[in-house]
Amino acid sequence: MPSDMDISPARFEQQLRWLSRWRRVVPLTETLSLRSRKRDVAITFDDGFRDNLTVALPLLEKFDVPMTLFVAAGFLDQDGYLSEEELREISRHPLITIGSHGFWHRHFNRLTPDDARFELIESRRLLEEVTGKKVELMAWPFGECNQELERLCAECGYQAAWSVWKGTNTQYSRWRVPLGRRDHMMRFVAKASGVYELTEARLHRYQNRREQPLSPRESGQTVLAS
Repeated sequence: MPSDMDISPARFEQQLRWLSRWRRVVPLTETLSLRSRKRDVAITFDDGFRDNLTVALPLLEKFDVPMTLFVAAGFLDQDGYLSEEELREISRHPLITIGSHGFWHRHFNRLTPDDARFELIESRRLLEEVTGKKVELMAWPFGECNQELERLCAECGYQAAWSVWKGTNTQYSRWRVPLGRRDHMMRFVAKASGVYELTEARLHRYQNRREQPLSPRESGQTVLAS
């Protein structure tokens, strides 16, 4: 991929081997429970690339671990992405849960409320039509959302949604740990042990607050980010 948000099959297999030994890999919805344990971890993939079926799924089967696949519905049948038939196939697998990743993978924070509602409703409608299953989970494209979008997501009938480090980290913006090709095993183990939340994620949130424009009420005041 042009960015560094991909990993090799060999690296993914290493990560799964470590997780299967040192963590309890659970379906994503189990992480919402108050009974969720510290060792629990869930695996998610975004976008709906075809190699989720051809490469990732055989490795998930090898270690018998579940995964949630958030699909950008409008990309179905495009080059490099799952076809409708392939999505139908992978959705039937007992290890796989399908969620929405919007319709056209747009920055939700930049959309009008009507456009955001369209993305939430129509992506879910198409994915349910193709898979024949209910789609109740959502992942925000680019990891971006705000409190207004969180409320809209609830209004559109989703059970929960995930960002990366934006939002309130409540039911409709649960934070996730991003992984990519720079994550060698030592870095992966650190991230899987909570270091990302304590370091990089906090830095991202601090920088984001610094970049936010002042509201009219705050204009002319000095604002300190805690």
